[in-house]
Amino acid sequence: MHGRISQVVTVVMIMVLLITGCTSQAFNIGMAKDKEHNVVDTGFSVSSVGSYDSADTAVVMAVDQENSSVIFMNMDTGRQYTLYYDGTTYVTDKYDGPMTISQIRAGDVVDVNFLKGKRQIANIKESPSAWVYEDIENYDLGGINKTASIGSSTYSLPDEAVVLSEGKRVEVMDVVAKDRVTIRGIDHKIYSINVERGHGYLRLRNEQALIGGWIEVGNTVIREITEDMLLVVPEGSYQVALSNGGVSSIKDIVIERDKETVLDVGDIEIVQDKVGRILFSVNPADAEVTIDGESVDISSAVELPYGIHQVHLEAEGYDSLTKYIQVGSEYAKLSFTLEEKKEDTPTVSENSPEVKEPEDKPSDSVSENTISPTQGNKVYIDAPKNVEVYVDSNYVGIAPVSFRKNIGSHTVTLRKSGYKTKSYTIYLYNDGEDITYSFADLEKETESSSGNSSSKNPSGSSTENPSSSSSSTETPSSGSSTENPSSGSSTENPSSGSSTENPSSSGSTESVSDNIVEPPPSGDGDDAPRFPY
Repeated sequence: MHGRISQVVTVVMIMVLLITGCTSQAFNIGMAKDKEHNVVDTGFSVSSVGSYDSADTAVVMAVDQENSSVIFMNMDTGRQYTLYYDGTTYVTDKYDGPMTISQIRAGDVVDVNFLKGKRQIANIKESPSAWVYEDIENYDLGGINKTASIGSSTYSLPDEAVVLSEGKRVEVMDVVAKDRVTIRGIDHKIYSINVERGHGYLRLRNEQALIGGWIEVGNTVIREITEDMLLVVPEGSYQVALSNGGVSSIKDIVIERDKETVLDVGDIEIVQDKVGRILFSVNPADAEVTIDGESVDISSAVELPYGIHQVHLEAEGYDSLTKYIQVGSEYAKLSFTLEEKKEDTPTVSENSPEVKEPEDKPSDSVSENTISPTQGNKVYIDAPKNVEVYVDSNYVGIAPVSFRKNIGSHTVTLRKSGYKTKSYTIYLYNDGEDITYSFADLEKETESSSGNSSSKNPSGSSTENPSSSSSSTETPSSGSSTENPSSGSSTENPSSGSSTENPSSSGSTESVSDNIVEPPPSGDGDDAPRFPY
């Protein structure tokens, strides 16, 4: 009997040890032994796969696959922080479909759950609350009171909004007209702007015989050829049509981001002007027709010099129409039909997670800028000094320089031999005051820079210089604007979105040590606190 009791006790003790794991090896989990077999605490703690104690909805700033890390920015605080992932990190799209970490890109708005103390990502998901406009041109980032419009919808554009170009953080004013962007946000608030297609520059050489004629770069830029102009053109391959009088020529060019392309047109010979007779057919018949800004009578054939001309039609109850025609024959017939005005269509829902791409702006007009001048007010460019200043591709002088204040958005381009050309978008409002801009110094070109560029000195001659292949990463806060002291002492930020924190100014993001977050409060995944604490 005593022997049976001893056997039962032995079995029970073995079962208890197996169930509780109270062995010497189990006791030492999370410990390491030194050479003398002393137990040392490594700080390692056992956690189950998928467990987390913190959560955030944030913008992805960068994914570093080499270091298995992701840099996020919290939109409430504007603060960046770094978290790490491994094989246990679960990645999904907004519909809970599986993804890989390589499919997460800078600018994405995501929901992330993580262990704060170890900075370990448990799972990351494209936020179902986020909307997205992909690869669009129909936007305006210069609304009053820090707003932006996309199509017919209006959103707030906070200072913390992340603007990225080629993986580097830039400013709102670095985005120029016709840059193609992807914009993401939640509800009425923009979270991120990604420049998908940037811009480069086109300069004509030996263009004296073409001045007063027209240049057409694909369907993107159509404008009159002026002396010393520097065109801002979206990156890509184009056919350039040049015409003056009865002469025209087609040339092929490639525009690369932030590089300057020089097109020599000295081989185009200008001959005596020729005139073509154009017979117009217009519906409705009472539409008012203007050609190159002058009203014309279309009851009979209209004589026009060979070349490109702007035709504008208006009629009550119809949408106006602007088209460009190229006269290249002695006689031609042209027909135009105006569309009746439609009732206003509802705006895109700003709360919908699925947002369709808005219709692009027509590319008919020479300039989309509002040109209504304010009475006697001026814009002053004070810095950087001794650089060429262009406004909407037109040369205005060497900084410091001033020009007339015309309300609307304008592209200011700064250029100097041996330095990287830089463009900014400025927004001018009808506030009755002068305004002064002081932009960041231009960045010097490196020896490895490639491409064609020319430098136009004040005397009008040009020289070859290598062009940069990357954009300036100066902090846009240097590109500030202030009201002219004679008009008032207030400060204005035309970009409507200048950030107080710009990691791209040094060409890199913040280091891991700069992004350490505080230890999380206690709690499990079910009641995980939202970041920031």
